[in-house]
Amino acid sequence: MRLNTALWLPRLRGNVTYGAAGAPNLDLSTALSLDALEPSFYGDIGATWKNWTLRVTGTSFKSTGSIGATGAGSFGSTAFVAGQNLNSSFSYWTAGVEAESWLWRPFSKQEFPWLDAVANESLPVDLRIFGQVGGRAFGIDQSLTNAATGSSSSFSETFGTAYAGGGFNIYFDTREALGFIKRFDDDVGIEAGPVWPGDGGLFMQINATGTAWLNNNVGVYFGYENLRQNVNTNDYELNSYIGGLIMGLSVKF
Repeated sequence: MRLNTALWLPRLRGNVTYGAAGAPNLDLSTALSLDALEPSFYGDIGATWKNWTLRVTGTSFKSTGSIGATGAGSFGSTAFVAGQNLNSSFSYWTAGVEAESWLWRPFSKQEFPWLDAVANESLPVDLRIFGQVGGRAFGIDQSLTNAATGSSSSFSETFGTAYAGGGFNIYFDTREALGFIKRFDDDVGIEAGPVWPGDGGLFMQINATGTAWLNNNVGVYFGYENLRQNVNTNDYELNSYIGGLIMGLSVKF
């Protein structure tokens, strides 16, 4: 089994519309000041059997902001005009399960998963092309308060998605080149799928992470994680991504 625990340093980007037809499209950064770097927790745990890896993953994120409105607009039933102070918040959580299988190992004698493994095969470089399917739930809570009028509106909903995609893993044996790092591996993947409830929603995750293994069981884990949410339900339309650097520890046990 492998456990990754990390500090994630994401920012929220995108835009949101909330209200009846004609409601304004608000930039999450410039109109609502929800663009701060927000240290967050990221974790996953996975078990591997033959060519399959089953993984449970989760994270959460929250951002708040205060800004003077640059023009007239609205969020839900809360209207504002230029100069009025707006207090905003956005929180997000997600948890899911992923199944991954490598499909091709061009440098190995076991080139495809249906072939027998080769005993004691030692590869200085091992490239694996993989496919992945998964499902997850994610929740969005967003609110806006007009400090001048006291009016406040909020949106809260839990969504589900099923997604598929793939990528590659590449492993380097670095024992001779770097004595203090036994092995380095790099994982790059992209997956996408529809979102429910709503109309035309899309979830996408993009990640590129590496692990420098200090011994057979402990490594330094780092990279980039990006979660994209496009949802459209109940007069609420969000097109956003939460992305940033990630760093932590990886443990095998």
